[in-house]
Amino acid sequence: MSTRPSFGLSNFLLLVSWITFITQLCVAVEIDMEGLPDTGLNTSTWVTGQLPPLSDIWDLNDIQIAAKNVLSPRYYASYRTGALDEITYQANLNIWSQLRLNGYSFRNVSNINTRTTILGYNFTMPFFIAPAAEAGHTNKSAELSLASAAGKAGILYVPSISSTKSIEQIAAAGLPNQTMFHQEYIWSNQTRVIDELQRMEKAGFKAIVLTVDNTGVNGIRTRSLRYTGDEDDTGHDASFDLNSLANFRNLTSLPIVPKGIKTWQDAKTCLDLGFPAIYVSNHGGRVLDTAPTSVEVLLDIKKYAPEVFEQMEVYADGGVRRGTDVIKLLALGARAVGLGRSPMFANIWGEEGVTHMIQLLSTELQTSIQLMGANDVSKINSTYINTKLVESMWAQ
Repeated sequence: MSTRPSFGLSNFLLLVSWITFITQLCVAVEIDMEGLPDTGLNTSTWVTGQLPPLSDIWDLNDIQIAAKNVLSPRYYASYRTGALDEITYQANLNIWSQLRLNGYSFRNVSNINTRTTILGYNFTMPFFIAPAAEAGHTNKSAELSLASAAGKAGILYVPSISSTKSIEQIAAAGLPNQTMFHQEYIWSNQTRVIDELQRMEKAGFKAIVLTVDNTGVNGIRTRSLRYTGDEDDTGHDASFDLNSLANFRNLTSLPIVPKGIKTWQDAKTCLDLGFPAIYVSNHGGRVLDTAPTSVEVLLDIKKYAPEVFEQMEVYADGGVRRGTDVIKLLALGARAVGLGRSPMFANIWGEEGVTHMIQLLSTELQTSIQLMGANDVSKINSTYINTKLVESMWAQ
């Protein structure tokens, strides 16, 4: 009788599973780049579902691809999705190629100033982390790492009211004396609105960014709905009008910035009503598909209601991935520029990733300003931008 030990079916299956696992590790990761610019990102050493090293990450597009590699398809889709055919989402990304920056020579650019003020508060950069819901899907630290990274970099953070962490937890995660604004929705339950506004004031937030572009409903986000099914009831007030807005202003002593302005007429209305600022945004293409980009809205405001830029602050977002994108919005009249998806994607590494993202964008911004022959973000104006290609699209 043989004394050789039996290998057995269970051991064989275990060996097969290990071989399969090792084989997967050795196969180069191939990721759909979704039409993002090809700048030579090499994913051959990446492992599906695992964080790539930050040393591989050289721009904000790399950050998105890394997030796609790490996050589950459901949660990646929840951040990435646009509404319907995602025409506005794509337009946000494509519009930058239709704008040209003017670079001037023979100017002293030995000292570059990127500091700015937003509602009178000082910040190191003219860009900020915009509201985006449920950061906990990217990292267990959720919004806390966003608040901390923003504070250490000296930029503004505007957390979403649909955050994973509470209003109080986010406020506590910031540095002493750090300035943060907070986003709010127009809930049909006014008791909830009052409670949240009071908590924001008590926690030390300095302004309310009031989202006004999806009252009553969200956009139909097909990419995300494939994983989640029907959208939940938003709880937003579909009857919100100018009278409601006047009442809302009586609920808080904090300044209110309407977010989601998509027409020059609404911009002018906000000016006439005495708001200190507006936030031009199409919600990242997640609400009304085929809505205009912020570039188009800013051009409309300049043409039909230029007094808006003269008498109130204007912020804008939408598809910002480069320092040059920030500069283009500044040249069109924006005072500060928001980023929504990129900070969320960077949060797969936690605070370190968000800090890296801020540093990448800061470097691009400073380099581009210097190459343009400018030395101060506050002096960037329409002389630094050529909009003929965008305007020619309208003329056709």
